[in-house]
Amino acid sequence: ELEYGMLRWMGAVDDDTPVVTCIHDCQLVDDIPTEKMLRHDVPVDIIVTPTRTIRVTNKEIPKPTGIYWDDLSPDKLSQIRILQVLKARIEKQQGFALPTGRAEILPPTAMRGEKGKSKGKGKGKGKGSGGGGGGGGGYANEKN
Repeated sequence: ELEYGMLRWMGAVDDDTPVVTCIHDCQLVDDIPTEKMLRHDVPVDIIVTPTRTIRVTNKEIPKPTGIYWDDLSPDKLSQIRILQVLKARIEKQQGFALPTGRAEILPPTAMRGEKGKSKGKGKGKGKGSGGGGGGGGGYANEKN
């Protein structure tokens, strides 16, 4: 959702920009209760699975309007360089500090080149477990 917030702030997307997600059929749910959605969650307009394309008809959940700086912890901000640069640029332009979210303890990130770990061996072999997807945020009323 941070990516969407950044794109929204830059004016690259707006409420009319379709949001599309790809998921497996088994990940599809009939609806996500609106009270479970947070203000930074991005509701999707189109869901694509291997067997169907679904146009989401419930539009009651608003799309985020930008980056919610007061939800972004200092720990999270310190891990994302582009957000640090963007925040500094906005603060300089506006002449005041943007709000900051509460501190949080983030899970550790993977270390590159760590001993004992696979260093790319077997890359490209076999079936991947990769995944993609996410999304939801509305009732899935099928329209093929």
